[in-house]
Amino acid sequence: MTASASAPSCDPGFVKLHVPDLDAAIAYFAAVFGWTAGQLLDLADFRQVALSAPGNPFDVILRCWKDGQPREIGNGWGPLGVRTDDLDAVLARALDNGSSMVREPTAAGAVRFAILRTPHGHEIELIQQET
Repeated sequence: MTASASAPSCDPGFVKLHVPDLDAAIAYFAAVFGWTAGQLLDLADFRQVALSAPGNPFDVILRCWKDGQPREIGNGWGPLGVRTDDLDAVLARALDNGSSMVREPTAAGAVRFAILRTPHGHEIELIQQET
């Protein structure tokens, strides 16, 4: 690449979460965040679906392996960040739908945030910009 050539566009497109029960995970993310599921991909080894928020091109892909082997989330990644304009309402919906609290709502400069764990073990960090 020469100095005059422009760099290719590289936008984040999705994150993939492995879940033990695809249908339950789809229902959870729809109930808590209002995300809708796209077309189901059903292959020999796994089933997966992309979840989308209206007007946002970034997807959360849920994958469920058919072999029944548990997948470990591990400690090498951070929570999935979700921006919201009503942290308290989303947090209440998450708790009503089986989430557990990891960190209570906390003010940090111009944002409030809370961290929860989904019923499938993934951490979600809710972030609300303070005005």
